[in-house]
Amino acid sequence: MRPWKLVIAGSALLVAGCQIIAGVHADAELDQEGNGGERCSAPSECPGGVCQDGVCQPAEAKCVLDLEPFDILTSEDLGGHEVDTSSLVLASGHDRVFVSIIDKTASRLVIGTVHELRDPAGSKSEFPLTEGAAFVTGRESEGQLILLGRVGSDIGQLVFPTAADGISSAGTFQPFPALAPECTSPNVTASVAFAQAGDETLYAATCAAPDGTTRSLVVGGSAEAAPTLVAQGPRTDASLNVHFYTVTNGQHLLLLDDNATGQAFFRTGATAADLGVAKQIQFSPSPEEVETFFGAFPLPEGDGVTLLIAHLVPPPRLAVSAEVGVVRDFSSLVNVPPPGFTPVFKLENVNQYNPPGPPMSDGENVYVTLVPHPGKSVNLGWFTRTGESLLPQENIFSLPDGSSAQILSSTVAQLGIKLLIAWIEQREGAYSVRGQRLICTL
Repeated sequence: MRPWKLVIAGSALLVAGCQIIAGVHADAELDQEGNGGERCSAPSECPGGVCQDGVCQPAEAKCVLDLEPFDILTSEDLGGHEVDTSSLVLASGHDRVFVSIIDKTASRLVIGTVHELRDPAGSKSEFPLTEGAAFVTGRESEGQLILLGRVGSDIGQLVFPTAADGISSAGTFQPFPALAPECTSPNVTASVAFAQAGDETLYAATCAAPDGTTRSLVVGGSAEAAPTLVAQGPRTDASLNVHFYTVTNGQHLLLLDDNATGQAFFRTGATAADLGVAKQIQFSPSPEEVETFFGAFPLPEGDGVTLLIAHLVPPPRLAVSAEVGVVRDFSSLVNVPPPGFTPVFKLENVNQYNPPGPPMSDGENVYVTLVPHPGKSVNLGWFTRTGESLLPQENIFSLPDGSSAQILSSTVAQLGIKLLIAWIEQREGAYSVRGQRLICTL
């Protein structure tokens, strides 16, 4: 057993003091070696800049506050109760975002609405969770808010009708059909990831036996007659622990890893039945250097994915870097290192660890928030899908000097043409969710 381990919180790599190291900084001019004014077809052809309208241009990225920070869910909305700080999920619609979090004390899901225009905070709603739950992602589509996850032992979607101001009526949990025996009680779902394939929602789940010694990897969906058992094995097999799932260009891609060992694997194939073989992803041939995933986004062209992978070098030469790359040929991930990846941040202070929030992508850009140690501020990083840095970790919000409050986690979502940054604050034992609307431009 290795004397160290890579620590993950939820889906986020635990790092602190992250510094953007690739590409160009905000309001900077192109490198003297760059190609300012030259024709381009991809960002990689413009070192130190961006490709706009087929021409390399200097990158002048900036984000400005649209409003002062505001309350999304107050401590009164949350009943003064403790919340699950890993349960914050932002679900984007056309011109609003639904913000949900689990109230641990009252066993309920509480949802607030943030609008792109006018007063930001809209209506609020809740849903009882008598059997325990976890939600992974969500979206607004065709007059419905859809949150994907697990309620009790069932995997499915929680659906709320929506109206102009937000949620219009009570929600309904719709379990997916024919849950695999490996995932039904007394077995438990250890992790689950979702993918969209046309109108169908697919899931991949890692389910554990009651004693925790064995695990099963299954794939199913909202329209599947029966789920597919992909693989089974011991708890120590990292290739069974699903983290992300995408379907692009008719190819399924499962990304799997283990928090304790840092081993990362992928499974790919045309159907769920083709996912039985797992292959390891490595940035170094050294068995002591390890990888883990912290983001996967299908390309808008539908022919690949943007992957975010963390690479760790163990002590005494401790170093952590986050790599981003566009992958169209999934078989290339077996190369050591896989081609086409660019480092976008590195660990600057090895003694302090804080988690970046779950990243968000609009197809061309990737955004990620960070709560630096000691939990008194929120930063935003912005880079392209091919690794060009547009904005380093920019301070978005800071608590007043001397404040006793603590910022516990943060995340980001698309809010129309703006961004919503949301974070959890704890003050004298009371929890709240606050937010900030940003206008970000190049």
